[in-house]
Amino acid sequence: MTNPLSAGAEIISVKEHERIVIRNALVLTMDCDNLDEVESTSAVVLGAQKECDVVIENGIVKAIAPNAAANQTGARVIQGRGCVVMPGLIDAHTHPVFAGSRATETVLKAQGLSYEEVTARGGGIVVSMRATRAASTAELRASYIARARQALARGVVAWEAKTGYGLNVEQELRLLECLYEAHKEEKVANFLPAMAPTVLGPHAASPEQHGLDNYMQALIDALPQFSSLAKKYAELDRVKPISVDVFLERNYFTREQADRWLSAALQHGMDVHLHADEFSRSGGCEVAIALSQKMEQTHARARNRGRVLSVDHLQYATDSDLLKLQTLGVMPVVLPLTSFFSNIAYVEGRKLRSAGVRAAIASDFNPGSAPMNSLWFAAFLALVKGGFAMSEVLTGVTRHAARAMGVEASHGVLRVGLPAQMIMFEGNCPEDFFATPLGDHLKTVII
Repeated sequence: MTNPLSAGAEIISVKEHERIVIRNALVLTMDCDNLDEVESTSAVVLGAQKECDVVIENGIVKAIAPNAAANQTGARVIQGRGCVVMPGLIDAHTHPVFAGSRATETVLKAQGLSYEEVTARGGGIVVSMRATRAASTAELRASYIARARQALARGVVAWEAKTGYGLNVEQELRLLECLYEAHKEEKVANFLPAMAPTVLGPHAASPEQHGLDNYMQALIDALPQFSSLAKKYAELDRVKPISVDVFLERNYFTREQADRWLSAALQHGMDVHLHADEFSRSGGCEVAIALSQKMEQTHARARNRGRVLSVDHLQYATDSDLLKLQTLGVMPVVLPLTSFFSNIAYVEGRKLRSAGVRAAIASDFNPGSAPMNSLWFAAFLALVKGGFAMSEVLTGVTRHAARAMGVEASHGVLRVGLPAQMIMFEGNCPEDFFATPLGDHLKTVII
Protein backbone atom coordinates (compact mmCIF):
# COMPACT_ATOMS: atom_id res chain seq x y z
CA MET A 1 0.00 0.00 0.00
CA THR A 2 1.51 3.31 -1.10
CA ASN A 3 0.69 6.57 0.62
CA PRO A 4 -1.18 8.85 -1.80
CA LEU A 5 -0.41 11.88 0.38
CA SER A 6 3.38 11.61 0.19
CA ALA A 7 4.82 14.43 -1.93
CA GLY A 8 8.46 13.42 -1.48
CA ALA A 9 9.66 9.97 -0.52
CA GLU A 10 7.43 7.06 -1.46
CA ILE A 11 5.90 5.53 1.67
CA ILE A 12 5.05 1.84 1.44
CA SER A 13 2.92 0.28 4.16
CA VAL A 14 3.35 -3.44 3.54
CA LYS A 15 0.08 -5.35 3.32
CA GLU A 16 -0.59 -8.88 4.51
CA HIS A 17 0.49 -11.49 1.93
CA GLU A 18 2.50 -8.84 0.03
CA ARG A 19 6.02 -9.69 -1.17
CA ILE A 20 8.56 -6.92 -1.79
CA VAL A 21 12.08 -7.36 -3.13
CA ILE A 22 14.82 -4.72 -3.09
CA ARG A 23 17.61 -5.65 -5.52
CA ASN A 24 21.33 -4.83 -5.53
CA ALA A 25 21.46 -2.10 -2.90
CA LEU A 26 24.14 -1.22 -0.39
CA VAL A 27 22.49 -2.44 2.83
CA LEU A 28 23.45 -1.14 6.27
CA THR A 29 21.89 -3.52 8.78
CA MET A 30 23.28 -1.79 11.95
CA ASP A 31 23.23 -5.33 13.34
CA CYS A 32 26.55 -5.84 15.09
CA ASP A 33 26.75 -7.85 18.32
CA ASN A 34 30.23 -6.71 19.37
CA LEU A 35 29.63 -3.00 18.85
CA ASP A 36 31.96 -1.85 21.63
CA GLU A 37 34.90 -3.71 20.10
CA VAL A 38 34.60 -2.51 16.51
CA GLU A 39 33.37 1.06 16.75
CA SER A 40 36.37 2.31 14.75
CA THR A 41 35.48 0.05 11.81
CA SER A 42 32.40 1.72 10.40
CA ALA A 43 31.70 -0.94 7.77
CA VAL A 44 31.49 -3.60 10.49
CA VAL A 45 29.53 -1.43 12.92
CA LEU A 46 27.01 -0.54 10.23
CA GLY A 47 26.74 -4.12 8.97
CA ALA A 48 27.43 -3.02 5.40
CA GLN A 49 26.68 -5.47 2.57
CA LYS A 50 27.25 -4.46 -1.05
CA GLU A 51 25.01 -5.44 -3.99
CA CYS A 52 22.61 -6.98 -1.55
CA ASP A 53 18.96 -8.01 -1.85
CA VAL A 54 16.29 -7.57 0.83
CA VAL A 55 13.20 -9.78 0.73
CA ILE A 56 10.06 -8.79 2.64
CA GLU A 57 7.04 -11.07 3.05
CA ASN A 58 3.94 -10.29 5.10
CA GLY A 59 5.73 -7.28 6.58
CA ILE A 60 8.65 -9.39 7.88
CA VAL A 61 12.25 -9.38 6.64
CA LYS A 62 12.81 -12.84 5.15
CA ALA A 63 16.28 -12.48 3.66
CA ILE A 64 19.21 -10.05 3.50
CA ALA A 65 21.97 -11.30 1.21
CA PRO A 66 23.42 -10.99 -2.30
CA ASN A 67 21.19 -12.78 -4.83
CA ALA A 68 18.62 -13.55 -2.13
CA ALA A 69 15.82 -12.54 -4.49
CA ALA A 70 16.54 -14.76 -7.47
CA ASN A 71 12.90 -15.85 -7.38
CA GLN A 72 10.81 -12.71 -7.91
CA THR A 73 7.51 -14.42 -8.80
CA GLY A 74 4.60 -12.35 -7.56
CA ALA A 75 6.87 -9.81 -5.90
CA ARG A 76 6.99 -6.05 -6.20
CA VAL A 77 10.58 -5.36 -7.26
CA ILE A 78 12.37 -2.17 -6.21
CA GLN A 79 15.68 -1.48 -7.91
CA GLY A 80 18.24 -0.54 -5.28
CA ARG A 81 21.35 -0.04 -7.41
CA GLY A 82 22.78 3.39 -6.65
CA CYS A 83 20.90 3.43 -3.35
CA VAL A 84 21.54 2.73 0.32
CA VAL A 85 19.06 0.76 2.44
CA MET A 86 19.18 1.04 6.24
CA PRO A 87 16.84 0.72 9.21
CA GLY A 88 14.17 3.39 9.45
CA LEU A 89 15.07 6.34 11.68
CA ILE A 90 13.95 6.37 15.33
CA ASP A 91 13.24 9.75 16.94
CA ALA A 92 13.51 9.06 20.67
CA HIS A 93 12.57 12.54 21.95
CA THR A 94 9.76 14.69 20.52
CA HIS A 95 6.97 17.00 21.79
CA PRO A 96 4.59 16.79 18.81
CA VAL A 97 1.17 17.50 20.37
CA PHE A 98 0.75 21.26 20.79
CA ALA A 99 -0.92 24.32 19.31
CA GLY A 100 0.34 27.79 18.48
CA SER A 101 3.68 29.30 17.51
CA ARG A 102 6.64 30.60 19.48
CA ALA A 103 8.49 32.10 16.53
CA THR A 104 8.93 35.35 18.48
CA GLU A 105 11.21 33.46 20.82
CA THR A 106 13.35 32.24 17.93
CA VAL A 107 13.89 35.87 16.96
CA LEU A 108 14.70 36.89 20.55
CA LYS A 109 17.22 34.06 20.93
CA ALA A 110 18.80 35.03 17.60
CA GLN A 111 19.27 38.50 19.12
CA GLY A 112 21.17 37.04 22.06
CA LEU A 113 18.60 36.19 24.72
CA SER A 114 18.91 32.83 26.43
CA TYR A 115 16.09 30.28 26.85
CA GLU A 116 15.89 31.21 30.53
CA GLU A 117 15.77 34.95 29.78
CA VAL A 118 12.95 34.39 27.28
CA THR A 119 11.05 32.43 29.92
CA ALA A 120 11.59 35.19 32.49
CA ARG A 121 9.94 37.63 30.03
CA GLY A 122 6.79 35.49 29.96
CA GLY A 123 7.75 33.18 27.10
CA GLY A 124 8.55 29.52 27.09
CA ILE A 125 6.40 26.52 27.92
CA VAL A 126 3.56 28.59 29.37
CA VAL A 127 2.92 30.17 25.94
CA SER A 128 2.44 26.75 24.39
CA MET A 129 0.28 25.71 27.34
CA ARG A 130 -2.17 28.56 26.72
CA ALA A 131 -2.43 27.86 22.99
CA THR A 132 -2.74 24.12 23.52
CA ARG A 133 -5.46 24.45 26.14
CA ALA A 134 -7.37 26.80 23.84
CA ALA A 135 -7.28 24.34 20.94
CA SER A 136 -9.97 21.72 20.52
CA THR A 137 -9.10 18.05 20.83
CA ALA A 138 -9.96 17.61 17.14
CA GLU A 139 -7.53 20.41 16.20
CA LEU A 140 -4.76 18.90 18.32
CA ARG A 141 -5.35 15.46 16.84
CA ALA A 142 -5.27 16.80 13.27
CA SER A 143 -2.08 18.79 13.84
CA TYR A 144 -0.40 15.79 15.46
CA ILE A 145 -1.33 13.56 12.51
CA ALA A 146 0.09 16.12 10.06
CA ARG A 147 3.38 16.28 12.00
CA ALA A 148 3.59 12.50 12.30
CA ARG A 149 3.06 12.11 8.54
CA GLN A 150 5.75 14.70 7.93
CA ALA A 151 8.18 12.80 10.16
CA LEU A 152 7.44 9.52 8.36
CA ALA A 153 8.00 11.16 4.98
CA ARG A 154 11.40 12.21 6.34
CA GLY A 155 12.36 8.66 7.26
CA VAL A 156 11.18 8.37 10.89
CA VAL A 157 9.44 5.00 11.29
CA ALA A 158 8.99 5.28 15.08
CA TRP A 159 8.98 8.17 17.50
CA GLU A 160 8.49 8.92 21.15
CA ALA A 161 5.69 11.46 21.61
CA LYS A 162 5.51 13.48 24.82
CA THR A 163 2.62 15.35 26.35
CA GLY A 164 3.64 18.34 28.48
CA TYR A 165 1.74 21.40 27.30
CA GLY A 166 -1.36 20.73 29.40
CA LEU A 167 0.20 21.35 32.83
CA ASN A 168 -2.62 19.92 34.89
CA VAL A 169 -3.91 16.40 35.27
CA GLU A 170 -7.05 16.91 33.19
CA GLN A 171 -5.22 18.51 30.28
CA GLU A 172 -2.36 16.01 30.33
CA LEU A 173 -4.89 13.18 30.15
CA ARG A 174 -6.53 14.96 27.20
CA LEU A 175 -3.23 15.21 25.34
CA LEU A 176 -2.40 11.57 26.03
CA GLU A 177 -5.79 10.46 24.73
CA CYS A 178 -5.30 12.68 21.69
CA LEU A 179 -2.14 10.73 20.84
CA TYR A 180 -3.91 7.41 21.18
CA GLU A 181 -6.93 8.52 19.17
CA ALA A 182 -4.68 9.67 16.31
CA HIS A 183 -3.48 6.08 15.94
CA LYS A 184 -6.90 4.49 16.34
CA GLU A 185 -8.16 4.67 12.75
CA GLU A 186 -6.35 2.04 10.69
CA LYS A 187 -6.29 4.00 7.42
CA VAL A 188 -4.57 6.88 9.22
CA ALA A 189 -2.32 4.80 11.48
CA ASN A 190 -0.92 2.85 8.50
CA PHE A 191 0.89 6.03 7.43
CA LEU A 192 2.13 7.26 10.80
CA PRO A 193 5.34 6.30 12.63
CA ALA A 194 5.00 3.78 15.42
CA MET A 195 4.42 5.83 18.56
CA ALA A 196 5.67 5.49 22.15
CA PRO A 197 3.60 7.86 24.34
CA THR A 198 5.27 9.63 27.24
CA VAL A 199 3.55 11.62 30.00
CA LEU A 200 5.59 14.78 30.61
CA GLY A 201 3.20 16.29 33.14
CA PRO A 202 6.08 17.78 35.18
CA HIS A 203 7.27 20.00 32.32
CA ALA A 204 6.74 23.31 34.17
CA ALA A 205 4.60 24.79 36.94
CA SER A 206 0.83 24.34 36.77
CA PRO A 207 -1.26 27.51 37.05
CA GLU A 208 -3.93 25.63 39.01
CA GLN A 209 -1.56 24.26 41.64
CA HIS A 210 0.20 26.35 44.29
CA GLY A 211 3.80 25.22 44.14
CA LEU A 212 5.64 22.52 42.26
CA ASP A 213 5.29 20.05 45.14
CA ASN A 214 1.51 20.19 45.01
CA TYR A 215 1.45 19.76 41.23
CA MET A 216 3.85 16.85 41.46
CA GLN A 217 1.69 15.13 44.06
CA ALA A 218 -1.40 15.63 41.88
CA LEU A 219 0.41 13.95 38.99
CA ILE A 220 1.56 11.06 41.18
CA ASP A 221 -1.99 10.59 42.44
CA ALA A 222 -3.17 10.50 38.80
CA LEU A 223 -0.77 7.75 37.70
CA PRO A 224 -3.56 5.13 37.91
CA GLN A 225 -5.60 7.29 35.49
CA PHE A 226 -2.73 7.50 33.01
CA SER A 227 -2.18 3.76 33.34
CA SER A 228 -5.88 3.02 32.86
CA LEU A 229 -5.98 5.15 29.71
CA ALA A 230 -2.97 3.29 28.33
CA LYS A 231 -4.68 -0.06 28.99
CA LYS A 232 -7.77 1.15 27.14
CA TYR A 233 -5.69 1.54 23.97
CA ALA A 234 -3.29 -1.36 24.59
CA GLU A 235 -4.41 -3.25 21.49
CA LEU A 236 -3.63 -0.46 19.02
CA ASP A 237 -1.23 -1.57 16.33
CA ARG A 238 2.17 0.18 16.28
CA VAL A 239 1.57 1.93 19.63
CA LYS A 240 4.09 1.14 22.34
CA PRO A 241 3.73 1.03 26.16
CA ILE A 242 3.42 4.26 28.11
CA SER A 243 6.39 6.02 29.78
CA VAL A 244 6.85 9.15 31.88
CA ASP A 245 9.35 12.01 31.87
CA VAL A 246 10.29 15.04 33.99
CA PHE A 247 12.07 18.35 33.35
CA LEU A 248 14.75 18.24 36.05
CA GLU A 249 16.50 21.61 35.85
CA ARG A 250 17.10 24.75 37.88
CA ASN A 251 13.91 26.86 38.11
CA TYR A 252 11.88 23.77 37.20
CA PHE A 253 11.68 20.46 39.10
CA THR A 254 14.17 19.34 41.75
CA ARG A 255 15.96 16.05 42.23
CA GLU A 256 13.65 15.13 45.10
CA GLN A 257 10.51 15.89 43.09
CA ALA A 258 11.81 13.99 40.08
CA ASP A 259 12.68 10.99 42.25
CA ARG A 260 9.16 10.90 43.71
CA TRP A 261 7.50 11.01 40.28
CA LEU A 262 9.78 8.53 38.58
CA SER A 263 9.80 6.11 41.51
CA ALA A 264 6.00 6.09 41.56
CA ALA A 265 5.87 5.48 37.79
CA LEU A 266 8.35 2.61 38.06
CA GLN A 267 6.15 1.04 40.74
CA HIS A 268 3.28 1.18 38.21
CA GLY A 269 5.48 -0.73 35.74
CA MET A 270 6.11 2.27 33.51
CA ASP A 271 9.43 3.11 31.86
CA VAL A 272 10.95 6.51 32.62
CA HIS A 273 13.02 9.24 30.94
CA LEU A 274 14.62 12.44 32.29
CA HIS A 275 15.25 15.87 30.79
CA ALA A 276 18.43 16.77 32.66
CA ASP A 277 21.70 18.68 32.83
CA GLU A 278 20.82 21.01 29.94
CA PHE A 279 21.45 24.43 31.52
CA SER A 280 23.22 23.32 34.69
CA ARG A 281 24.42 20.23 36.50
CA SER A 282 20.94 19.57 37.84
CA GLY A 283 21.46 16.08 39.24
CA GLY A 284 19.47 14.23 36.62
CA CYS A 285 22.19 11.69 35.95
CA GLU A 286 22.50 10.94 39.66
CA VAL A 287 18.74 10.40 39.92
CA ALA A 288 18.80 8.04 36.93
CA ILE A 289 21.77 6.13 38.33
CA ALA A 290 20.18 5.72 41.76
CA LEU A 291 16.87 4.58 40.32
CA SER A 292 18.56 2.10 37.99
CA GLN A 293 20.55 0.62 40.85
CA LYS A 294 17.39 0.39 42.95
CA MET A 295 15.67 -1.50 40.13
CA GLU A 296 18.75 -3.76 39.76
CA GLN A 297 18.94 -2.71 36.11
CA THR A 298 22.11 -3.27 34.11
CA HIS A 299 23.11 -3.10 30.47
CA ALA A 300 23.48 -6.88 30.39
CA ARG A 301 20.27 -7.62 32.29
CA ALA A 302 17.47 -5.62 30.71
CA ARG A 303 14.02 -5.53 32.29
CA ASN A 304 10.88 -5.89 30.19
CA ARG A 305 9.10 -2.94 31.83
CA GLY A 306 9.79 -0.56 34.66
CA ARG A 307 13.11 0.59 33.18
CA VAL A 308 15.09 3.80 33.31
CA LEU A 309 15.38 4.21 29.56
CA SER A 310 17.18 7.49 28.94
CA VAL A 311 18.60 10.76 30.19
CA ASP A 312 18.28 13.50 27.58
CA HIS A 313 20.11 16.81 26.85
CA LEU A 314 23.26 16.26 29.01
CA GLN A 315 25.31 19.37 28.24
CA TYR A 316 26.57 19.39 31.84
CA ALA A 317 26.90 15.64 32.40
CA THR A 318 30.35 14.35 33.36
CA ASP A 319 32.27 11.43 31.87
CA SER A 320 31.70 9.55 35.11
CA ASP A 321 27.94 10.14 34.86
CA LEU A 322 27.82 8.88 31.30
CA LEU A 323 29.90 5.79 31.98
CA LYS A 324 27.70 4.81 34.92
CA LEU A 325 24.57 5.31 32.80
CA GLN A 326 25.98 3.04 30.11
CA THR A 327 26.87 0.32 32.62
CA LEU A 328 23.31 0.45 33.95
CA GLY A 329 21.72 0.30 30.50
CA VAL A 330 20.47 3.90 30.50
CA MET A 331 20.88 5.52 27.08
CA PRO A 332 22.20 9.10 26.85
CA VAL A 333 20.21 11.09 24.27
CA VAL A 334 21.73 14.19 22.67
CA LEU A 335 19.57 16.85 21.02
CA PRO A 336 21.55 18.96 18.52
CA LEU A 337 18.56 20.93 17.22
CA THR A 338 18.07 22.42 20.70
CA SER A 339 21.65 23.65 20.64
CA PHE A 340 21.13 25.06 17.13
CA PHE A 341 17.95 27.01 17.93
CA SER A 342 18.74 28.02 21.52
CA ASN A 343 22.39 28.97 21.05
CA ILE A 344 23.65 26.60 23.73
CA ALA A 345 26.61 24.23 23.66
CA TYR A 346 26.47 21.04 21.61
CA VAL A 347 27.15 17.79 23.43
CA GLU A 348 30.57 16.79 22.08
CA GLY A 349 30.78 13.48 20.30
CA ARG A 350 34.54 13.35 20.86
CA LYS A 351 33.99 13.58 24.61
CA LEU A 352 31.56 10.67 24.59
CA ARG A 353 33.84 8.67 22.31
CA SER A 354 36.89 9.14 24.53
CA ALA A 355 34.81 7.98 27.49
CA GLY A 356 33.65 4.91 25.56
CA VAL A 357 30.01 5.96 25.66
CA ARG A 358 27.40 5.34 22.94
CA ALA A 359 24.53 7.80 22.58
CA ALA A 360 21.23 8.18 20.81
CA ILE A 361 20.49 11.30 18.75
CA ALA A 362 17.00 12.78 18.67
CA SER A 363 15.27 15.90 17.36
CA ASP A 364 13.56 17.33 20.49
CA PHE A 365 10.96 18.66 18.02
CA ASN A 366 8.85 21.20 19.94
CA PRO A 367 7.35 24.66 19.32
CA GLY A 368 9.98 26.60 21.26
CA SER A 369 13.53 25.34 21.62
CA ALA A 370 13.60 23.02 18.57
CA PRO A 371 10.85 24.08 16.14
CA MET A 372 11.89 21.73 13.35
CA ASN A 373 10.45 18.30 12.67
CA SER A 374 13.60 16.80 11.17
CA LEU A 375 15.65 14.04 12.77
CA TRP A 376 17.72 14.04 9.57
CA PHE A 377 18.90 17.60 10.24
CA ALA A 378 19.60 16.72 13.89
CA ALA A 379 21.82 13.91 12.61
CA PHE A 380 23.54 16.33 10.22
CA LEU A 381 24.22 18.76 13.09
CA ALA A 382 25.60 15.96 15.27
CA LEU A 383 28.14 15.27 12.53
CA VAL A 384 29.16 18.79 11.53
CA LYS A 385 28.70 20.66 14.84
CA GLY A 386 28.79 17.99 17.53
CA GLY A 387 31.86 16.16 16.29
CA PHE A 388 30.21 12.73 16.20
CA ALA A 389 31.73 10.18 13.86
CA MET A 390 29.68 9.06 10.87
CA SER A 391 29.03 5.62 12.36
CA GLU A 392 28.07 7.14 15.72
CA VAL A 393 25.46 9.30 14.03
CA LEU A 394 23.92 6.50 11.98
CA THR A 395 23.74 4.11 14.94
CA GLY A 396 22.57 7.04 17.08
CA VAL A 397 19.41 7.52 15.01
CA THR A 398 18.73 3.79 14.65
CA ARG A 399 19.87 1.07 17.07
CA HIS A 400 20.79 3.34 19.99
CA ALA A 401 17.65 5.44 19.54
CA ALA A 402 15.55 2.28 19.57
CA ARG A 403 17.09 1.33 22.91
CA ALA A 404 16.45 4.83 24.29
CA MET A 405 12.80 4.45 23.32
CA GLY A 406 12.51 0.89 24.59
CA VAL A 407 11.72 -0.62 21.16
CA GLU A 408 15.02 -2.38 20.47
CA ALA A 409 13.26 -5.72 20.10
CA SER A 410 11.50 -4.57 16.93
CA HIS A 411 13.31 -1.49 15.58
CA GLY A 412 16.73 -0.03 14.94
CA VAL A 413 18.36 -2.88 12.97
CA LEU A 414 17.65 -4.86 9.82
CA ARG A 415 17.51 -8.53 10.73
CA VAL A 416 15.78 -11.58 9.31
CA GLY A 417 12.62 -12.24 11.29
CA LEU A 418 12.03 -8.64 12.40
CA PRO A 419 9.32 -6.32 11.04
CA ALA A 420 10.31 -4.50 7.85
CA GLN A 421 11.09 -0.93 8.96
CA MET A 422 13.56 0.62 6.54
CA ILE A 423 14.48 3.56 4.35
CA MET A 424 16.26 3.83 1.00
CA PHE A 425 18.14 6.91 -0.17
CA GLU A 426 20.30 7.77 -3.16
CA GLY A 427 23.95 6.96 -2.58
CA ASN A 428 26.83 4.53 -2.96
CA CYS A 429 28.36 4.65 0.53
CA PRO A 430 27.20 5.27 4.13
CA GLU A 431 28.56 8.82 4.00
CA ASP A 432 25.91 9.64 1.38
CA PHE A 433 23.37 9.82 4.21
CA PHE A 434 24.78 13.33 4.66
CA ALA A 435 24.57 14.28 0.97
CA THR A 436 21.77 16.69 1.90
CA PRO A 437 21.14 18.05 5.42
CA LEU A 438 17.37 17.47 5.29
CA GLY A 439 17.32 14.09 3.58
CA ASP A 440 16.07 15.45 0.26
CA HIS A 441 17.61 12.40 -1.39
CA LEU A 442 15.36 9.98 0.53
CA LYS A 443 13.51 7.83 -1.99
CA THR A 444 11.49 5.20 -0.11
CA VAL A 445 10.19 4.49 3.39
CA ILE A 446 8.90 0.99 4.14
CA ILE A 447 6.84 0.20 7.25
